[in-house]
Amino acid sequence: MLQIILSVGFCVLMLGVMVAVRIWQKKSIKKVYEDLKEKDYSYTLLIKGCDWGPAVDRMILAPGNHFDEFKPEDFDPKKFSVTVSTERYLEDGKLDYFTKQVEVTDACPCDIDGNPLEGFDEAEEEGDDEPGGLNGGHILLTLKYGPEMGETNPFAYNFKTQQNNWKDKFDFTVEHPKLPEPIKVCSDWYCKEAQQFDDIKTGNELTATSWCPPSDGKKHPLIVWLHGAGEGGTDPMIALLGNKVTALVEPEIQSYFDGAYVLCPQNPTVWMQQGNTPYDILQQDSPTHVSKYTHSCKKVIDSFISKHDDIDRNRIYIGGCSNGGYMTINMLLNYPNFFAAAFPVCEAYSDSWLGDDDIKALGKVPLWFVAAKNDVTVDPEKHMIPTVRRCLELNGGSNVRMSLFDDVHNSFGEYFGHWSWIYLFNNECVSEDEEVLWEWISEKELMEDSSK
Repeated sequence: MLQIILSVGFCVLMLGVMVAVRIWQKKSIKKVYEDLKEKDYSYTLLIKGCDWGPAVDRMILAPGNHFDEFKPEDFDPKKFSVTVSTERYLEDGKLDYFTKQVEVTDACPCDIDGNPLEGFDEAEEEGDDEPGGLNGGHILLTLKYGPEMGETNPFAYNFKTQQNNWKDKFDFTVEHPKLPEPIKVCSDWYCKEAQQFDDIKTGNELTATSWCPPSDGKKHPLIVWLHGAGEGGTDPMIALLGNKVTALVEPEIQSYFDGAYVLCPQNPTVWMQQGNTPYDILQQDSPTHVSKYTHSCKKVIDSFISKHDDIDRNRIYIGGCSNGGYMTINMLLNYPNFFAAAFPVCEAYSDSWLGDDDIKALGKVPLWFVAAKNDVTVDPEKHMIPTVRRCLELNGGSNVRMSLFDDVHNSFGEYFGHWSWIYLFNNECVSEDEEVLWEWISEKELMEDSSK
């Protein structure tokens, strides 16, 4: 009898657990759905990866039933008023809060994903109850943005920590005569370029994100990118957008490789760190110049390669800017005969730290250096230029190239001389005999019998 009672009790208990789990699952699914569901009377921010960092260049409005009140003439961008209340760090590390107007340069009806709808004018003239078709019901605003417009940048650079962070306060307000009240609720934000990447588990203190080319039964190379000091932390998306690393997966660069994997490890502080303090290697009397993240970085690369059988192990390329340029040189010296080529940008590895044996070791790897003459953060006269000269003297010129620009600029204007990575990601590094950096890199490979 006791066994029967225990058995019945156990069955009742298990049934209760199953019911509880089912209820929990339903609640979890409902919560996920609610989190993903567009909020009523709200806006969605569209973030663009730019040369100087991320920027909100468009926003999608969800005005609800008030969309039906909009006529073609109501999409005059001058009728929309957009302000943003946000924050920035002062040089002492304190936060400063401010509100600023953002100019609307264009406005049009769109669907929920921000795709402009055609036929709105015609539908209005014919008296269609759903102007534009597709049950759009949304409005796409195009905003003015630029390198000096910090109000549209979702990142705030902390001068004290010397790192970029997502802004905690980044609140937009949209007004229009046809809207009964301002739209102030953010439903979501989306960055098409960055969300092509997938974060991966590293098993150590580094975080990382990656992009994989379409599987086609062929072998594909791997590009490893090492971020600069401002992009350290625990959110790989900051490493992607801080320097427009997303350009590596766009067709222009990918076409040189016929599809290349991209891996972006991220450290929590800076690559130029050996002990417990960032940049502590600079305080050493006889620096060894080995990053505390050296082995962790290699493990992330090895693990990623092991999980993708179609990665060509003879075509592993590495590059990085500033702190990441330092780490690029560091990885080449620590793991000889592993990387097929490298592209250090405004690299922070002082030439005085490199002995002749180091230069000879670097000479075995095809290298394309990039920097600007007016870089006052990492002086190329103390870093890249003498290193390239010594590589040429000791190793000959077949394996080394250099792009040395007068300054750094694009169509928006001139930037800090340190930002020479802009030329790299815009595919503007071309030698005097018209060799293109990315094409040159893509042609390099280790010998088939190379040991790893």
